[in-house]
Amino acid sequence: MKKRHYIITAVLSYLVLLIATIPAKPVVDLINKNAAVSIQGVSGTLWSGKALLINAKNIKIDKAEWSFKPWKLFLGDVAAEVNAEFLDNDISAELGTSFLGRFFINDLYAKVSAQQAAELARLPLVQLSGIISLAIESAQWKQGELPIASGEIRWTDAAVTIAETASLGNVTIMLSESSQQQLYADIQNQGGDIKINGNAELIPAKQYTLDLKLLPTASASNNIKQSLGMFAQRQNNGEYTLKKSGSLDQIM
Repeated sequence: MKKRHYIITAVLSYLVLLIATIPAKPVVDLINKNAAVSIQGVSGTLWSGKALLINAKNIKIDKAEWSFKPWKLFLGDVAAEVNAEFLDNDISAELGTSFLGRFFINDLYAKVSAQQAAELARLPLVQLSGIISLAIESAQWKQGELPIASGEIRWTDAAVTIAETASLGNVTIMLSESSQQQLYADIQNQGGDIKINGNAELIPAKQYTLDLKLLPTASASNNIKQSLGMFAQRQNNGEYTLKKSGSLDQIM
Protein backbone atom coordinates (compact mmCIF):
# COMPACT_ATOMS: atom_id res chain seq x y z
CA MET A 1 0.00 0.00 0.00
CA LYS A 2 2.81 2.41 0.88
CA LYS A 3 4.53 1.74 -2.43
CA ARG A 4 1.30 2.43 -4.32
CA HIS A 5 0.84 5.65 -2.34
CA TYR A 6 4.34 6.83 -3.25
CA ILE A 7 3.75 6.07 -6.93
CA ILE A 8 0.47 8.02 -7.01
CA THR A 9 2.08 10.94 -5.17
CA ALA A 10 4.99 10.96 -7.64
CA VAL A 11 2.65 10.93 -10.64
CA LEU A 12 0.55 13.76 -9.25
CA SER A 13 3.65 15.77 -8.41
CA TYR A 14 4.88 15.33 -11.95
CA LEU A 15 1.53 16.51 -13.34
CA VAL A 16 1.65 19.61 -11.13
CA LEU A 17 5.20 20.39 -12.29
CA LEU A 18 4.19 19.81 -15.91
CA ILE A 19 1.21 22.15 -15.77
CA ALA A 20 3.24 24.77 -13.90
CA THR A 21 5.92 24.98 -16.58
CA ILE A 22 4.17 24.37 -19.93
CA PRO A 23 3.48 27.64 -21.78
CA ALA A 24 -0.21 28.10 -22.54
CA LYS A 25 0.20 29.29 -26.13
CA PRO A 26 1.32 26.00 -27.80
CA VAL A 27 -1.56 24.16 -26.15
CA VAL A 28 -4.02 26.87 -27.16
CA ASP A 29 -2.72 26.77 -30.75
CA LEU A 30 -3.49 23.05 -30.78
CA ILE A 31 -7.02 23.72 -29.48
CA ASN A 32 -7.59 26.40 -32.12
CA LYS A 33 -6.69 23.94 -34.88
CA ASN A 34 -8.80 21.05 -33.64
CA ALA A 35 -11.87 22.56 -32.00
CA ALA A 36 -14.71 24.93 -32.88
CA VAL A 37 -13.21 27.64 -30.70
CA SER A 38 -10.87 30.57 -31.24
CA ILE A 39 -8.63 31.71 -28.39
CA GLN A 40 -6.62 34.89 -28.94
CA GLY A 41 -4.10 36.99 -27.03
CA VAL A 42 -2.79 34.16 -24.84
CA SER A 43 -0.04 34.65 -22.28
CA GLY A 44 1.27 32.81 -19.22
CA THR A 45 1.27 29.07 -18.54
CA LEU A 46 -1.30 26.33 -18.13
CA TRP A 47 -0.89 26.91 -14.38
CA SER A 48 -1.76 30.59 -14.52
CA GLY A 49 -2.53 32.44 -17.72
CA LYS A 50 -4.67 34.92 -19.63
CA ALA A 51 -6.56 35.17 -22.92
CA LEU A 52 -7.88 38.43 -24.35
CA LEU A 53 -10.68 36.77 -26.32
CA ILE A 54 -12.36 33.35 -26.45
CA ASN A 55 -14.88 32.89 -29.27
CA ALA A 56 -16.98 29.70 -29.27
CA LYS A 57 -19.94 29.53 -31.67
CA ASN A 58 -20.18 33.35 -31.71
CA ILE A 59 -20.24 33.54 -27.91
CA LYS A 60 -17.39 35.86 -27.00
CA ILE A 61 -15.63 35.78 -23.62
CA ASP A 62 -13.24 38.68 -22.93
CA LYS A 63 -10.28 39.09 -20.60
CA ALA A 64 -10.23 35.52 -19.33
CA GLU A 65 -7.81 34.60 -16.56
CA TRP A 66 -7.27 31.13 -15.10
CA SER A 67 -5.45 29.70 -12.12
CA PHE A 68 -4.88 25.96 -11.76
CA LYS A 69 -5.90 24.20 -8.51
CA PRO A 70 -3.26 21.50 -7.90
CA TRP A 71 -4.91 20.02 -4.80
CA LYS A 72 -7.86 18.91 -6.97
CA LEU A 73 -5.60 16.29 -8.52
CA PHE A 74 -5.72 14.35 -5.26
CA LEU A 75 -9.51 14.15 -5.70
CA GLY A 76 -9.19 12.83 -9.25
CA ASP A 77 -10.04 16.16 -10.91
CA VAL A 78 -8.28 18.68 -13.10
CA ALA A 79 -9.71 22.12 -12.27
CA ALA A 80 -8.98 25.82 -12.60
CA GLU A 81 -10.45 29.02 -11.22
CA VAL A 82 -11.60 31.22 -14.12
CA ASN A 83 -12.51 34.91 -14.18
CA ALA A 84 -13.64 36.67 -17.34
CA GLU A 85 -16.06 39.16 -18.90
CA PHE A 86 -19.13 38.35 -20.98
CA LEU A 87 -21.07 41.20 -22.61
CA ASP A 88 -19.29 43.63 -20.26
CA ASN A 89 -20.35 41.63 -17.19
CA ASP A 90 -18.02 39.74 -14.83
CA ILE A 91 -18.05 35.93 -14.74
CA SER A 92 -16.33 33.68 -12.23
CA ALA A 93 -16.37 29.89 -11.90
CA GLU A 94 -14.37 26.77 -11.23
CA LEU A 95 -14.12 24.70 -14.41
CA GLY A 96 -12.72 21.22 -14.77
CA THR A 97 -13.00 17.56 -15.60
CA SER A 98 -12.54 14.35 -13.66
CA PHE A 99 -10.14 11.60 -14.64
CA LEU A 100 -13.28 9.60 -15.57
CA GLY A 101 -14.28 12.15 -18.22
CA ARG A 102 -17.03 14.00 -16.34
CA PHE A 103 -17.01 17.76 -16.87
CA PHE A 104 -18.06 20.12 -14.10
CA ILE A 105 -18.65 23.77 -13.24
CA ASN A 106 -18.73 24.92 -9.62
CA ASP A 107 -19.56 28.30 -8.06
CA LEU A 108 -20.58 29.94 -11.32
CA TYR A 109 -21.59 33.57 -10.90
CA ALA A 110 -22.68 35.61 -13.90
CA LYS A 111 -25.06 38.39 -14.88
CA VAL A 112 -26.55 39.45 -18.22
CA SER A 113 -29.44 41.62 -19.38
CA ALA A 114 -32.59 39.71 -20.32
CA GLN A 115 -32.57 41.28 -23.77
CA GLN A 116 -29.02 40.05 -24.39
CA ALA A 117 -30.12 36.58 -23.28
CA ALA A 118 -33.05 36.71 -25.73
CA GLU A 119 -30.70 37.66 -28.55
CA LEU A 120 -28.37 34.78 -27.71
CA ALA A 121 -31.34 32.38 -27.66
CA ARG A 122 -32.61 33.91 -30.92
CA LEU A 123 -36.12 34.38 -29.58
CA PRO A 124 -38.28 35.81 -32.39
CA LEU A 125 -40.80 38.65 -31.94
CA VAL A 126 -40.13 38.90 -28.20
CA GLN A 127 -38.53 41.70 -26.22
CA LEU A 128 -37.34 40.93 -22.69
CA SER A 129 -36.43 43.41 -19.96
CA GLY A 130 -34.64 43.07 -16.63
CA ILE A 131 -31.45 41.45 -15.39
CA ILE A 132 -30.73 37.71 -15.24
CA SER A 133 -28.29 36.59 -12.54
CA LEU A 134 -26.84 33.08 -12.24
CA ALA A 135 -25.57 31.54 -9.01
CA ILE A 136 -24.88 27.90 -9.88
CA GLU A 137 -23.45 25.87 -7.02
CA SER A 138 -22.52 22.92 -9.23
CA ALA A 139 -23.18 21.44 -12.65
CA GLN A 140 -21.80 18.22 -14.11
CA TRP A 141 -22.20 16.13 -17.24
CA LYS A 142 -20.49 13.67 -19.54
CA GLN A 143 -20.07 14.05 -23.27
CA GLY A 144 -23.46 13.42 -24.90
CA GLU A 145 -25.35 13.51 -21.59
CA LEU A 146 -27.79 16.08 -20.20
CA PRO A 147 -26.41 18.15 -17.30
CA ILE A 148 -27.33 17.89 -13.64
CA ALA A 149 -27.09 21.15 -11.69
CA SER A 150 -28.00 22.86 -8.45
CA GLY A 151 -28.27 26.58 -7.88
CA GLU A 152 -30.44 29.58 -8.59
CA ILE A 153 -31.33 31.78 -11.55
CA ARG A 154 -32.92 35.15 -10.77
CA TRP A 155 -34.64 37.42 -13.29
CA THR A 156 -35.23 40.75 -11.58
CA ASP A 157 -37.57 43.48 -12.89
CA ALA A 158 -38.70 40.91 -15.43
CA ALA A 159 -40.95 41.95 -18.31
CA VAL A 160 -42.01 40.45 -21.64
CA THR A 161 -43.17 42.54 -24.59
CA ILE A 162 -44.91 41.13 -27.65
CA ALA A 163 -47.81 43.43 -28.53
CA GLU A 164 -47.99 44.80 -24.99
CA THR A 165 -45.57 44.71 -22.06
CA ALA A 166 -46.39 42.30 -19.23
CA SER A 167 -44.48 42.74 -15.98
CA LEU A 168 -43.41 39.49 -14.28
CA GLY A 169 -41.88 41.04 -11.17
CA ASN A 170 -38.95 38.99 -9.89
CA VAL A 171 -38.69 35.45 -11.27
CA THR A 172 -36.74 32.75 -9.42
CA ILE A 173 -35.69 29.41 -10.92
CA MET A 174 -34.28 26.91 -8.44
CA LEU A 175 -32.23 24.11 -10.02
CA SER A 176 -31.86 20.70 -8.41
CA GLU A 177 -31.59 16.99 -9.16
CA SER A 178 -34.89 15.14 -9.50
CA SER A 179 -35.64 11.71 -8.02
CA GLN A 180 -34.86 10.28 -11.48
CA GLN A 181 -31.43 11.96 -11.35
CA GLN A 182 -32.36 14.52 -13.99
CA LEU A 183 -32.19 18.33 -13.97
CA TYR A 184 -35.29 19.79 -12.31
CA ALA A 185 -36.30 23.47 -12.17
CA ASP A 186 -38.85 24.99 -9.80
CA ILE A 187 -40.19 28.26 -11.26
CA GLN A 188 -41.86 30.98 -9.16
CA ASN A 189 -42.25 34.76 -9.19
CA GLN A 190 -43.24 37.64 -6.94
CA GLY A 191 -45.16 40.68 -8.16
CA GLY A 192 -46.05 41.66 -11.70
CA ASP A 193 -49.10 41.27 -13.96
CA ILE A 194 -48.94 37.45 -14.00
CA LYS A 195 -48.40 35.06 -11.09
CA ILE A 196 -46.15 32.17 -12.19
CA ASN A 197 -45.95 28.77 -10.52
CA GLY A 198 -44.56 25.63 -12.12
CA ASN A 199 -41.62 23.46 -13.04
CA ALA A 200 -39.53 22.13 -15.89
CA GLU A 201 -37.41 19.00 -16.21
CA LEU A 202 -34.88 17.51 -18.57
CA ILE A 203 -35.46 13.83 -19.26
CA PRO A 204 -33.46 11.17 -21.16
CA ALA A 205 -32.94 11.31 -24.93
CA LYS A 206 -32.62 15.11 -24.75
CA GLN A 207 -36.30 15.66 -24.01
CA TYR A 208 -37.92 18.27 -21.78
CA THR A 209 -41.21 18.82 -19.97
CA LEU A 210 -42.71 22.17 -18.92
CA ASP A 211 -45.69 22.62 -16.60
CA LEU A 212 -46.67 26.20 -15.69
CA LYS A 213 -49.69 27.84 -14.06
CA LEU A 214 -50.17 31.48 -15.04
CA LEU A 215 -52.65 33.62 -13.09
CA PRO A 216 -53.32 37.21 -14.22
CA THR A 217 -53.26 39.64 -11.30
CA ALA A 218 -55.40 42.74 -10.78
CA SER A 219 -52.87 44.83 -12.75
CA ALA A 220 -53.11 42.66 -15.89
CA SER A 221 -54.89 44.28 -18.82
CA ASN A 222 -57.43 42.52 -21.05
CA ASN A 223 -54.80 42.43 -23.82
CA ILE A 224 -52.43 40.50 -21.54
CA LYS A 225 -55.18 38.02 -20.67
CA GLN A 226 -56.04 37.55 -24.33
CA SER A 227 -52.36 37.02 -25.12
CA LEU A 228 -52.17 34.26 -22.48
CA GLY A 229 -55.08 32.51 -24.17
CA MET A 230 -53.09 32.29 -27.40
CA PHE A 231 -50.57 29.79 -26.01
CA ALA A 232 -52.03 28.53 -22.71
CA GLN A 233 -55.30 26.81 -21.74
CA ARG A 234 -57.71 28.87 -19.64
CA GLN A 235 -59.16 27.16 -16.55
CA ASN A 236 -62.44 27.80 -14.70
CA ASN A 237 -60.60 29.47 -11.80
CA GLY A 238 -59.04 32.08 -14.09
CA GLU A 239 -55.64 30.39 -14.32
CA TYR A 240 -53.96 29.55 -17.59
CA THR A 241 -52.03 26.28 -17.81
CA LEU A 242 -49.09 25.75 -20.12
CA LYS A 243 -47.92 22.17 -20.56
CA LYS A 244 -45.32 21.32 -23.16
CA SER A 245 -42.87 18.56 -23.87
CA GLY A 246 -40.59 17.68 -26.71
CA SER A 247 -37.05 17.58 -27.99
CA LEU A 248 -34.44 20.09 -26.86
CA ASP A 249 -33.24 20.23 -30.47
CA GLN A 250 -36.46 22.03 -31.37
CA ILE A 251 -35.77 24.95 -29.02
CA MET A 252 -31.98 25.19 -29.22
